Amino acid sequence: MRRLLIKATDDDTRFALSEDGVLVELFIEARADSGRGDGSWVGRVIVGRIKTILPGQIAFIDIGAKKNAFMNMRAGHGFKAGDSVLVRVDKDAVGTKGMAVGLEISLKGRFVVLYAHNAGAAESPCHLGVSRKIADEKEARRLRKIVRKNLPLGFGAIIRTNAQGESPDVIIEEITRLHRQLAGIIAHAEFIRPPTQLFPTGDEHAAKNLLSDILSDDLDEILIDAPDEFFLEMKSAICEILPAALGRISHEKISMKKQIRAALEKEVDLPCGGSITIEQTEACVVIDVNTGGNVGKIDYASAILETNLNAARAAAAQIRLRNLSGIILIDFIDMSAAAAKAAVLEAFATAVKKDRIRVEIEGFVGLGMLQLTRRKTRPPISAILQKPCEHCGGSGRERV
Repeated sequence: MRRLLIKATDDDTRFALSEDGVLVELFIEARADSGRGDGSWVGRVIVGRIKTILPGQIAFIDIGAKKNAFMNMRAGHGFKAGDSVLVRVDKDAVGTKGMAVGLEISLKGRFVVLYAHNAGAAESPCHLGVSRKIADEKEARRLRKIVRKNLPLGFGAIIRTNAQGESPDVIIEEITRLHRQLAGIIAHAEFIRPPTQLFPTGDEHAAKNLLSDILSDDLDEILIDAPDEFFLEMKSAICEILPAALGRISHEKISMKKQIRAALEKEVDLPCGGSITIEQTEACVVIDVNTGGNVGKIDYASAILETNLNAARAAAAQIRLRNLSGIILIDFIDMSAAAAKAAVLEAFATAVKKDRIRVEIEGFVGLGMLQLTRRKTRPPISAILQKPCEHCGGSGRERV
């Protein structure tokens, strides 16, 4: 059974996808008055002011956040320090790095992402893309034809996985709505003093932005644990995006504490008796595989393969649940047989297909070390729910 769980707390709102009672994805939006920041900025459209441009064409932009955002600039943009510029936040701040922003201004619907380049990026042609998860080429061609025929001049689009099987009228209606909204934002930006946020204009954005990603027709239930007013707001937002969900929404008490606490632990037990240990740093994530109690149950080579197969599936699940990103190294127990390595690689590749975030598998880079990258968008849940120890500075050790 697939469920969407939404729980409002004093500090944040938690959105979790559950499959057969197990959390598989978790999104946390901090309240602005919680002292933990004001949630994710990804998707916000802001008129900022360029503070400085480095020789390597890196611009630092005041967008009203604690740290200046940064943007990679190509030759020919014609911007200079002091100029105002309309940008979209592509990635949240991570560690010491500020937010990453871009000139491609887009709005996300359930079926398409509609975007336009602002004046500084006019030399880049808009294009029409299709989600790689739409495997049926005939369906992809049908969707391209619908969107291309109805795409406004000067705008591009990415067709999302949810568009599969949808009628032309539903898709066209969304394109029209997004275009009207996006064109209005761009026109308004010319008269705004930076730094000013143009989108969203209300507090509901974070929820709607998330819901457009995680709502799907295969959800069996949507449980909301929140005060009456917030429940009605969530119910309205859900039905606006997915009208068919109306009969699946319930107002109930939810407890996620135990599973969220487990998602913050360094060590995760495997069904075979082994375990994986997850270490997060600013530069990369390292996942170490241990045989633990699995050694001795069967012959050594079989025990290693069983542990590594378990670990491959568990690592993929934990990466998705914890929102781990950037460079990720999985240190499997070394396997001498090529067939064993191929089996572990296949198991991991199959497991990460469930992840909505793009994962690029580089392959084994030495001994049993598997290297991959996962696109950074939001911070990992550990960065939202935990803070460095004031005594050890986050090292996990104290000076003796």
